[in-house]
Amino acid sequence: MSFFDDLFRRKPASAQIAKERLLTVLVHDRVKLTPEDLAELKRELAVLIQRYIPSVNPDDIEVSLLREDTSDRLKADVPLRRALD
Repeated sequence: MSFFDDLFRRKPASAQIAKERLLTVLVHDRVKLTPEDLAELKRELAVLIQRYIPSVNPDDIEVSLLREDTSDRLKADVPLRRALD
């Protein structure tokens, strides 16, 4: 059944993708955070997180700005490796 699900699954409309990209640009503009500043923030967060959790791979950390209904958010997604028992 998976084949048919993949075959007939609707892809997001290009208008929706463009809207999401525009909102991302607006959030970046509103908080005055350039892409270079966001990259530097990601590097600094990675160093800080590795100080407390050495197993974190800095390349796996994702930092993004999100726009929500009432506020903008800075989101850091940090995958953690499970310790083997």
